[in-house]
Amino acid sequence: MEECLSSEEDIEKVPCPICFESFTPRDQHVRLDEKTDMGHNNGKAMERQFERGLLQWQRQKGSSPTATLNVTFFGEAGVDTGALRKEFLTEVVAGIEGRFFEGPQQQRIPRYSLNDLDSDLYRTVGEILAVSLAQGGPAPAFFSPWTYSYLCSGRINQKVLNSDSVADVQLRELIDQVESATEHSIIGLSDEILNCGYTGNVSIPNKDTIVRAIILHAVLRLQPMLEQLREGLQLYGLLSLMSQYPDICQPLFVSGEDVKVNAEFVMTSILPQLSDTGTTRHQVELEMMNFIQDSYMKWITGQGHVPLLPSEKKDFAVVIQFNHDCSADFGPHSVCYPVVTACAKTITLPVRHMRPYEKFKNILTEAFQLGQEFSNV
Repeated sequence: MEECLSSEEDIEKVPCPICFESFTPRDQHVRLDEKTDMGHNNGKAMERQFERGLLQWQRQKGSSPTATLNVTFFGEAGVDTGALRKEFLTEVVAGIEGRFFEGPQQQRIPRYSLNDLDSDLYRTVGEILAVSLAQGGPAPAFFSPWTYSYLCSGRINQKVLNSDSVADVQLRELIDQVESATEHSIIGLSDEILNCGYTGNVSIPNKDTIVRAIILHAVLRLQPMLEQLREGLQLYGLLSLMSQYPDICQPLFVSGEDVKVNAEFVMTSILPQLSDTGTTRHQVELEMMNFIQDSYMKWITGQGHVPLLPSEKKDFAVVIQFNHDCSADFGPHSVCYPVVTACAKTITLPVRHMRPYEKFKNILTEAFQLGQEFSNV
């Protein structure tokens, strides 16, 4: 990771997505290996690249994590005008959720890992999440409510804890075993129960007390990981804002009705360049619009989320163009694919090859699988 600094006068200020105050980031260039093809089984390669990215982030010396990210993928011609950064942040936040958190979808809890704690990786995670929020990446809206509450206050509210607060598979299984235990079987669980800090009599009448001890054990052992997360979230003064305005910041971290993508907003941000009303071409183009409403937004825009920054949300739009004369452009041919310019958020559809819907779906799927690289600059 290298840093390129510009003078304060040359750097455009950007608004915070939470308080809307302007701040001045600095440039920071990130160079990564060529992207793996999401359409193939490259899970191991993607995992290795993700781990290298975390270490690269940690190793930066003398460069600030608050710097503006400029992303380059080796082997690709893409120039980062913002789309590459958003794509990178989208992928890395998703990787963080799968690597460092566990539990049900949108109810994630930090994974208990002393190795990651010793490597200071939870601090790195906090820094990346803060950068994602500040620089147009996705909001990490996957935290459980009690976890978010701790991030804001630094205290565990024991009154809100229940068995759903436990994500560790072994401890959840222990809770289930205790709740279904008999007088005989509960004795066989004594060692596991005592290892959770329970000091009472292991017996059926004490089931509720035993389960409560397991829940507290599962949650309290995560405090060091949560504290490292809090350290990382101090970037941009984010942790201070969360502490002062927990209700305002909550939709950025805890999923709910108020943080779901607004479909009406998304569709009003798509600007099709339609032919004259009443023409055959206009009808075909409307058919294309119906097909594309719920398809491949991330592929088209380089990001899988509605922008958080007010300045970006204001200008967020996808331009859809229609090519009715691909034969004139390319000569006789049996198939051609949509042309996507992610930085300009533009997609051109070769409508002659994309009807009916099954054909549309097949062409778009092939284009998505084969067109992951930035080939046009």
